[in-house]
Amino acid sequence: MFEGKYLHLRCGCHILNLIVKDGLKELNDSIESIKNAVLFIHSSPSRLHKFREFAVLAKFSNTSTVPMDVKTRWNATYKMLEVALKFRRVFERMAEEWLPFMKYFREKNEKGKVRVGPPSHDNWENAKAFVHFLKKFYDVTLELSASKTPTSQLLYQSMIALQIEIEKKKNDNSDPILKKVASVMMLKFQKYWGEWNTMNPLIFISNILDPRNKLQMIKVSIKKLPATSIKVQDFVDKVKSDLATLWAEYKGINETTNVERQSMQLELEGGDGTNNAGDGLWDELFTDVEAQNEEEQLQEISNEVDKYLADEIEKRSNQSFNLLEWWKGSETRYPILSLIAKDIFAIPSSTVASESAFSLGKRVVDPFRSSLSPKMVEALICTNDWLRAEDFSFYKDPTDDDLDLYKEIEEIEKNANVTQERSQTQLPV
Repeated sequence: MFEGKYLHLRCGCHILNLIVKDGLKELNDSIESIKNAVLFIHSSPSRLHKFREFAVLAKFSNTSTVPMDVKTRWNATYKMLEVALKFRRVFERMAEEWLPFMKYFREKNEKGKVRVGPPSHDNWENAKAFVHFLKKFYDVTLELSASKTPTSQLLYQSMIALQIEIEKKKNDNSDPILKKVASVMMLKFQKYWGEWNTMNPLIFISNILDPRNKLQMIKVSIKKLPATSIKVQDFVDKVKSDLATLWAEYKGINETTNVERQSMQLELEGGDGTNNAGDGLWDELFTDVEAQNEEEQLQEISNEVDKYLADEIEKRSNQSFNLLEWWKGSETRYPILSLIAKDIFAIPSSTVASESAFSLGKRVVDPFRSSLSPKMVEALICTNDWLRAEDFSFYKDPTDDDLDLYKEIEEIEKNANVTQERSQTQLPV
């Protein structure tokens, strides 16, 4: 495929991770204050029980809780903020009525600094606006990390949708803090997805091969981008040219495969594929017929890309539409393009699915324990080993192996006694 020039495709979810992390840094105080409040209620069973008492007063369940943050995962921060916002009234009431909660934020941490918090009105408002903004990144991450459906066709449209959303927040003067966050995120976005001419063309080709998009998605999306230097028609022509180049490459591979298959079939049938009738009288005529047929086929098939792009696009309102099934059913109509689609849609737009399959993270440390201090984890592991240790008893029943060993020892001892008795009887009186 393109002689291996575009073999490397960056993980979409990892790029989103870098973009979001830069945005999180700008709201560090607001997020840190809520995070500390959540850490407080999880620091002991009694505090969690007290939090639930306040939650019941606010008409929440008596089993209510808030997930803890994981520093290395922004989606964990998102989930923490999303749930914490639902319990905003509970935390505010705790700050008013529960002295230990307020005292916790006056204590100094391990670095000798007072903890950030409790969450103020501005902290909650900043978190609320940011969570609404962050949800779009969270949803895109879930889409791109799917493992049972093709995702390569989603990368381009997700990238464009997020860029438009960031631009909106960047130009929104009603929220200066979120505007600053969007500006920082846009810098990181431009670093990885800013220059379209240097991006992997397979990102655009995979989007075109979705019959619900074709070239229309690219045409519309470029027009929506503000202050873009890209000329719509020039870029469309480039992408179309890349697809035509890929089609020609696949056509050559397919023809070579067919020739080899025919040669093997002739060898199996024991013939050389020639017609001896007339001793070559019609050979020249047959050759011309085959050449004419190949020329007509070339003219017809060379237009396969244009034919696909000219056909009517599929309606997105069709909820039962299956991309892979559509290309399987269109194999006779677009023989070469269907081969390209089969390979293109096998490319994952993210490495999250494969990484999670081999990850031992959740099997070793769950999200709750991952936020505990090293000393606490060590204490829990040691205590767990002590509790699970098998009780030692002198009176436990022997196993089959133990019984066999005892019998063997008894036999050895018995034989030794017999030998000793015989030697004593043979001694002279």
